[in-house]
Amino acid sequence: MKKSKRKKRGTKLLALFMLMVLVISTPNLKVCAEEVVNAPNTDISVEITNKEVAYSSVVQPLTTMFDCEIIMAFTLEGLEMTFTTSCVDIASVIGVKDIKVQQKMWYGWKTVMTSKGAENHNENLFAADLTYPDAVNGKTYRVICTHYADYDGYEEVENNTGAFKFVL
Repeated sequence: MKKSKRKKRGTKLLALFMLMVLVISTPNLKVCAEEVVNAPNTDISVEITNKEVAYSSVVQPLTTMFDCEIIMAFTLEGLEMTFTTSCVDIASVIGVKDIKVQQKMWYGWKTVMTSKGAENHNENLFAADLTYPDAVNGKTYRVICTHYADYDGYEEVENNTGAFKFVL
């Protein structure tokens, strides 16, 4: 009798194992449903009285600028910078402004050079070069500016290079 119980238990375990293998290896089934076309007309009309509907939404334009970059190079001429601003389409004005070259001091950042910047009209790309000739070897600098463009609305993006040590 004990042998027959053991055989039944072994058969049940084997069946359970086979079932688990089949369930795990079965791909997910896709279920589709169809709407009944011959349904009776179920239009519902709703009437609202003495109710004022007010919408308060602010639509923000999508970003139209990309590749707003400051490229820095430390050369024998000093700190050379290239500013680029790109727009998705022809902008009425595109450029960079409020350029600041700052040197790291013990108390924070000291502005050592400024520029108003420059701009192009009716272009989709702006690029300009600027050199700070008084850069000191071994000192740390950063460059801050504002990229801007007017295509489907005026837009500005602030850019900061972070700290870079001037090493020749």
